[in-house]
Amino acid sequence: MLAECFYLIQDKRIDLDFKQLLDKTENNPNMVIVSFNIDVLKLFTHTNLIEIHDQIIVATTKHLGAVLLTKDEDIKNSKEVEIIWD
Repeated sequence: MLAECFYLIQDKRIDLDFKQLLDKTENNPNMVIVSFNIDVLKLFTHTNLIEIHDQIIVATTKHLGAVLLTKDEDIKNSKEVEIIWD
Protein backbone atom coordinates (compact mmCIF):
# COMPACT_ATOMS: atom_id res chain seq x y z
CA MET A 1 0.00 0.00 0.00
CA LEU A 2 2.72 2.48 0.90
CA ALA A 3 4.69 1.64 -2.24
CA GLU A 4 1.60 2.31 -4.35
CA CYS A 5 1.01 5.59 -2.50
CA PHE A 6 4.59 6.60 -3.25
CA TYR A 7 4.06 5.71 -6.91
CA LEU A 8 0.82 7.72 -7.09
CA ILE A 9 2.45 10.71 -5.41
CA GLN A 10 5.39 10.58 -7.83
CA ASP A 11 2.96 10.24 -10.75
CA LYS A 12 1.08 13.29 -9.40
CA ARG A 13 -2.20 11.36 -9.21
CA ILE A 14 -2.59 12.07 -5.50
CA ASP A 15 -1.40 15.02 -3.45
CA LEU A 16 0.15 13.72 -0.22
CA ASP A 17 3.35 14.27 1.71
CA PHE A 18 4.97 10.81 1.68
CA LYS A 19 7.17 11.44 4.73
CA GLN A 20 4.13 12.58 6.72
CA LEU A 21 2.21 9.49 5.54
CA LEU A 22 5.07 7.24 6.69
CA ASP A 23 5.25 8.98 10.07
CA LYS A 24 1.50 8.63 10.63
CA THR A 25 1.55 5.00 9.57
CA GLU A 26 4.57 4.14 11.69
CA ASN A 27 3.05 5.76 14.78
CA ASN A 28 -0.43 4.29 14.37
CA PRO A 29 -0.94 1.22 16.60
CA ASN A 30 -3.71 0.01 14.27
CA MET A 31 -1.40 -0.24 11.26
CA VAL A 32 1.49 -2.61 10.71
CA ILE A 33 4.13 -2.33 8.00
CA VAL A 34 5.00 -5.81 6.75
CA SER A 35 7.89 -6.99 4.64
CA PHE A 36 7.58 -7.74 0.96
CA ASN A 37 9.05 -11.23 1.07
CA ILE A 38 9.31 -14.55 -0.76
CA ASP A 39 6.01 -15.78 0.71
CA VAL A 40 4.20 -12.79 -0.79
CA LEU A 41 5.98 -13.30 -4.13
CA LYS A 42 4.85 -16.93 -4.24
CA LEU A 43 1.26 -15.78 -3.95
CA PHE A 44 1.58 -13.73 -7.16
CA THR A 45 0.74 -16.92 -9.06
CA HIS A 46 -2.56 -17.05 -7.15
CA THR A 47 -3.90 -13.72 -8.34
CA ASN A 48 -5.51 -12.74 -11.63
CA LEU A 49 -4.72 -9.06 -11.27
CA ILE A 50 -2.41 -7.44 -13.82
CA GLU A 51 -1.18 -4.27 -12.14
CA ILE A 52 1.92 -4.99 -10.01
CA HIS A 53 0.86 -2.87 -7.03
CA ASP A 54 -2.53 -4.56 -6.94
CA GLN A 55 -0.78 -7.94 -7.03
CA ILE A 56 1.44 -6.95 -4.11
CA ILE A 57 -1.53 -5.70 -2.09
CA VAL A 58 -3.68 -8.77 -2.75
CA ALA A 59 -0.82 -11.24 -2.22
CA THR A 60 0.12 -9.54 1.06
CA THR A 61 -3.51 -9.58 2.19
CA LYS A 62 -3.73 -13.29 1.40
CA HIS A 63 -0.41 -13.98 3.14
CA LEU A 64 -1.60 -12.24 6.31
CA GLY A 65 -5.10 -13.72 6.17
CA ALA A 66 -6.29 -10.14 6.50
CA VAL A 67 -9.25 -8.09 5.36
CA LEU A 68 -8.41 -5.23 3.02
CA LEU A 69 -9.58 -1.63 3.26
CA THR A 70 -9.61 -0.30 -0.31
CA LYS A 71 -11.71 1.42 -2.90
CA ASP A 72 -9.60 0.14 -5.79
CA GLU A 73 -12.12 -1.08 -8.37
CA ASP A 74 -9.84 -3.71 -9.93
CA ILE A 75 -9.15 -5.31 -6.57
CA LYS A 76 -12.82 -5.11 -5.55
CA ASN A 77 -13.97 -6.63 -8.84
CA SER A 78 -11.45 -9.47 -8.58
CA LYS A 79 -13.17 -10.74 -5.40
CA GLU A 80 -9.86 -12.38 -4.48
CA VAL A 81 -9.80 -11.04 -0.92
CA GLU A 82 -12.37 -9.82 1.56
CA ILE A 83 -12.76 -6.06 1.36
CA ILE A 84 -14.13 -3.50 3.77
CA TRP A 85 -15.28 -0.23 2.26
CA ASP A 86 -18.53 1.66 2.48
